[in-house]
Amino acid sequence: MDHSCLILSGRLLDGQDLATVQARLAAAFGMEMAGFRERVFERAPLIIRRGLDTATADAQAAQLRGMGVEADVLPDSDRLAWLRRDGQIRGPIPEEALSRYAHAGDQWCHDGGQAWFDWVHATSPFPPLPEPDPEDVALEEAAAHEPPPLESVMEPPALEATMEPPPLPPMPEATPPPAAPAAKAPLSTGAVVASLFGLLTLLYRPLAPIAVLLALGVLIYLYRRPLLRGRVFAVAALLLGATAWLLWMHQPAPAPVAQPYVPRPLKPLPSDLAPVAQAPTECTAKAPPPKNDEDRFLLTGQRLLTGRAQRKGDTYVAEVAVSVSDDCQPSALQLYVFRHGVFLGPALDKAASLATTRLANFDLIDDQHLSVTLAQCTEKPGDCAATTVKQFAVMPGGGGWTLGEIK
Repeated sequence: MDHSCLILSGRLLDGQDLATVQARLAAAFGMEMAGFRERVFERAPLIIRRGLDTATADAQAAQLRGMGVEADVLPDSDRLAWLRRDGQIRGPIPEEALSRYAHAGDQWCHDGGQAWFDWVHATSPFPPLPEPDPEDVALEEAAAHEPPPLESVMEPPALEATMEPPPLPPMPEATPPPAAPAAKAPLSTGAVVASLFGLLTLLYRPLAPIAVLLALGVLIYLYRRPLLRGRVFAVAALLLGATAWLLWMHQPAPAPVAQPYVPRPLKPLPSDLAPVAQAPTECTAKAPPPKNDEDRFLLTGQRLLTGRAQRKGDTYVAEVAVSVSDDCQPSALQLYVFRHGVFLGPALDKAASLATTRLANFDLIDDQHLSVTLAQCTEKPGDCAATTVKQFAVMPGGGGWTLGEIK
């Protein structure tokens, strides 16, 4: 005797609500809603009964239609097939019914096979579904609102007994074939280039702003193309570029290059620093004697030491009289600065004359800063009230240490 199989197509009849229909079917199969939806309805079309006689299959199909879902009765076959639609495996169904249920873009596989084939439409051996009779539709809609007791549809065994949900997959011997691995999304070439460029900026930091802009551009490009990979590379490029930029902006100042010590004897002062007048011999005898090489260097220019000098670290400042009166009193004073024993130059552009400007005081704050206080005098001797403070700095330069006024 020929047998039939009952197939749940998964399509709803007109005017039916999906949640309501699924609830009715889950109750008829005695299954939880979530399990029924995942294991049965989302795998439709699939065979839910095999080896039925035609009358039983038609009765159960009619009852399923009365619940609002499309069900078909087809000849049972040992040749089964599986469908893959939107990445989900459906079935099994009779292989001869593929053209009835397969859609464009589906793939199919023989039961027990390993290879998937693109679906190519072929002529179905089964006629298309007939248009439902209006009276049947009205009866089915009425039955959907109040489904009759399952015992009234068919003689015992009742549908609850005959339609017990089969183990899933419905046929134990019909195991779904393995799904093909999903294609890996392509990697953005721009993201890789941006990350390599970010590494380059660590070696040559002036390129850091370009690396940051490039990484931001790649991130915006990838944001608009979610299927491309490479966001990790772009973020790494942005971090590398930002790090190189910070290092570039905070470069440490070059270490000062100390002027090497000049071997003795020291050279005399240049001619433009010559004294106004030659110091008398008796004045030289009254002046304080030199205490170091710097003092002896100053005496080579016929200057007289006043005895006031300061040393801080490697810096030495000495006050010298560049001219004297007839009674051996200083009439003009100058400050001379040395670093590492090397003469840097006079602190004042013009020697302080006691007649107009008196060198009141000087203070070597540290080995690189000198403060000089000058008092402005009037024509009256000793009338020096207004004061001016000048600041000088001993700074490292390209050719050695230099002396300059701080404005």
